[in-house]
Amino acid sequence: MHYEVQHNTLADGWINTWLYDEGGGLEPETFATKEAAEAALDEYLQDLEEECDAGNIEPYGRDEFRVRCVPNTVTQPDHQQGETP
Repeated sequence: MHYEVQHNTLADGWINTWLYDEGGGLEPETFATKEAAEAALDEYLQDLEEECDAGNIEPYGRDEFRVRCVPNTVTQPDHQQGETP
């Protein structure tokens, strides 16, 4: 089993908006464990909070995101420390 971070979007509902490109086009980012996905989400939300505090963006709530199991997927490399997915 693999996990992804999903964002609740107005147009499409809950979808994985975290994408990466290693030269072969955009692919959805997935994680090997629920804990790894939650840690990545925590880091992302901390980055968003810092941007909000700086006045650069509107605030995001944790309730706009969730971690879900996605069967039959290949785990993709987690984003690098400090890099926004």
